[in-house]
Amino acid sequence: MTWFLLSVGAAFFMASNSAFIKRFFSDLSAWEMSLIPYFYGLPFFLAALPVIDIPPIGPGFLPHLAWVLPLLMVAIILYYRAIRLSPLSLTLPFLSFTPVFVLLTGGLILDEHLSALGVTGMLLVVAGGYVLNLDSAKYGLLGPIRAVWHEPGSAIMLAVAVLFGLTSVGGKVIILESSPLFAALVIFSLYGLVLTLILILTGKASLKNLTRRPLLGLVAGLIVFAEAACHNLAMNLTAAAYMITIKRTAGLFSVLYGWLLFKETGIRYRLLGTAIMTAGAAIIALWG
Repeated sequence: MTWFLLSVGAAFFMASNSAFIKRFFSDLSAWEMSLIPYFYGLPFFLAALPVIDIPPIGPGFLPHLAWVLPLLMVAIILYYRAIRLSPLSLTLPFLSFTPVFVLLTGGLILDEHLSALGVTGMLLVVAGGYVLNLDSAKYGLLGPIRAVWHEPGSAIMLAVAVLFGLTSVGGKVIILESSPLFAALVIFSLYGLVLTLILILTGKASLKNLTRRPLLGLVAGLIVFAEAACHNLAMNLTAAAYMITIKRTAGLFSVLYGWLLFKETGIRYRLLGTAIMTAGAAIIALWG
């Protein structure tokens, strides 16, 4: 059950990071919002590198890193654009569709085989995503699905789910070709360094905006550091599809944050949807 607890921890830190950035940095552009946690997390990732043991590096490490890193950059920028545009309770839960794509990519790339109960749990998570917009069912059976396209952040987050379906599986290969902590530190150190240079050189971000609230930025950096550690440690212990499914219970935390911090409405169906997702996650944890 260690992988399950780590995955829930990754979900909690993911939702906490999103709520924190939305609460304190929404006045910045989506580009700068996407950079803040990793800009301030960079010292933590770099400082931890000399402390851990350097594992043997497999031949697949660099080739997979070469395509995972740029895809991850695109996914994370879109992710912060989504939470900037729309309520948390109608954006993060749509990442619950990631396991569907992981089911396909995990089988192709990692040759992972999932049990019938594991797949059932994943389908429940996806069904929960439908229920999130159940108040739109009055417009027909496809109403909740159509509602996604009326909420720009939800539609963008579905695109993010597709990208995360690829990067999650590619990330696991990087872990298997090195170690969980080493993979996390290398990926996010490079992410912080490369994206900072790209966004500043292209004028999409300014150091003045990035350094305006350093204490809040350091908190964001610590949160994303904790998320990355939990994510990679859990990914090393179970099938990528299972780990990502449990991490998508971040939707439950996001609904609560949306209600408590941002006074978001329509919480009844969103809580029901996330409860169904949580039930699916429990099935995966106990019998998957």
